[in-house]
Amino acid sequence: MKKKSKKKPSSVSRLYWSFLQGNLDPSGLTPKQFNQIVLDQYIQYKQRGGYKSFEEYYAYVQSKGL
Repeated sequence: MKKKSKKKPSSVSRLYWSFLQGNLDPSGLTPKQFNQIVLDQYIQYKQRGGYKSFEEYYAYVQSKGL
């Protein structure tokens, strides 16, 4: 069984990595931090074959929450 790596991938920002590790409270994010996390999520989404534009994805995340 392969263990999950605890080392931050180079393609992921420190802010997003902290968020993924559960070290950030989404309700305490500044608008700039929120936007950065959404952008990082969108990059991952597109790399996995996502089809939505950034605007559509951003609106979806705003309605759903992080």
